[in-house]
Amino acid sequence: MRRVLLALFLLFFAARAFAQSAAEVETSIQKQFPGLKVEAVNKTEIEGLYEVLLQDSIVYYHPKSGMTLLGELFSKDGVSLTALRKAERSAAKIKDLPLEKAIKIGNGQHTVIEVVDPDCPFCRKTAAFFQKRSDVTQYVYLFPIKELHPDAERKAQYILCAEDRKKAYEEVLSGKLDDQDFTLCKSPEVQDLLAEHQRIGQRLGVRGTPTLWVDGEFVPGADLPRIVKLLEGKS
Repeated sequence: MRRVLLALFLLFFAARAFAQSAAEVETSIQKQFPGLKVEAVNKTEIEGLYEVLLQDSIVYYHPKSGMTLLGELFSKDGVSLTALRKAERSAAKIKDLPLEKAIKIGNGQHTVIEVVDPDCPFCRKTAAFFQKRSDVTQYVYLFPIKELHPDAERKAQYILCAEDRKKAYEEVLSGKLDDQDFTLCKSPEVQDLLAEHQRIGQRLGVRGTPTLWVDGEFVPGADLPRIVKLLEGKS
């Protein structure tokens, strides 16, 4: 249905298309949608239609009409150009992450970067899944969402306070600390590290947990079939 709507849209406006610079288009968008955080504007292969990169999505904009198109743009070969662009952006986001600040778990040939809320049930699902595999190296950033899980921040601090963070992570994600009283260290370094983990999650555009990259491929949520396919398809 989206492909049909896109085709109709392009046919309707093809004759009215005109050339503008990306900067002019961005100015037009900002005037029409004040406060919208636009990361970049790029020309598409279709004259008069522009790709607009937002923090966590991609839309298409036709400045002549002022219309915005939501959905995917497909090539004539049926390839989703939108999906390809999202993959490029995802890979770029994780390229320069400070992995030394993450919690490292395992030493397998596959690299998994994961943003986790310690009290998120779906994060616990992926934690249990990865605990059973020996072919993965995990780099975990803690991203407690206090609005949903009031005790998540304390549990994140507990993990980072531990001398063996891997063990503490597995302990927390298995639920052993739920409804338990536990003490925390008073280390400024731990506070700073947790704040850095949260900044990293924000830079990555995390809106929910878990958020993962499996060998560079973005996986939103605890999509275990997708994760298995990525891991075993490359083994």
